Amino acid sequence: MKTIFNYAFTPVLCAAIVILAVVVAVKQQKIDDLVHKLTLTEQTAQARKLLVQETRILQKAMSAPPVRKVVVTAYNPTTSQCDEDPLIAASMRRVRAGTIAVSRDLFNQGWVFGRKVRIEGLGIFEINDLMNKRFNQRIDIFMWDENQARQFGKKNIKAALLEI
Repeated sequence: MKTIFNYAFTPVLCAAIVILAVVVAVKQQKIDDLVHKLTLTEQTAQARKLLVQETRILQKAMSAPPVRKVVVTAYNPTTSQCDEDPLIAASMRRVRAGTIAVSRDLFNQGWVFGRKVRIEGLGIFEINDLMNKRFNQRIDIFMWDENQARQFGKKNIKAALLEI
């Protein structure tokens, strides 16, 4: 009698185990799907946040006058004036003549890497670097020669962000 019971019960037990395994697999698939949806939702939220930030920056840039009076100074590639790699600018490009660093308030108003700026009496420069956070309404002209940079000094000059 016991053997008949074992023979009858074993297939039922095996079927139950298979059914439970299928249920667990289906539940795991649903969990994986939910984790994937959550990841996509988080990425979408982050992308929307960045879009809002960029929109605010662009709105500030549109409302800010393209010509303004700024303090203009000069700098050269030394670790005392830059960071640990003075030959690489904040734009991740090499420093070079004809480029400038701008204060972060100007940068946040659309004076971004690659844009051209006309500095009254000095010419047209390309924005390639950022200045230290402590500076506002300021432009730093890159110069290779330290003496030339010191002689340039500090000037209040009109600067215009160009649309080219």
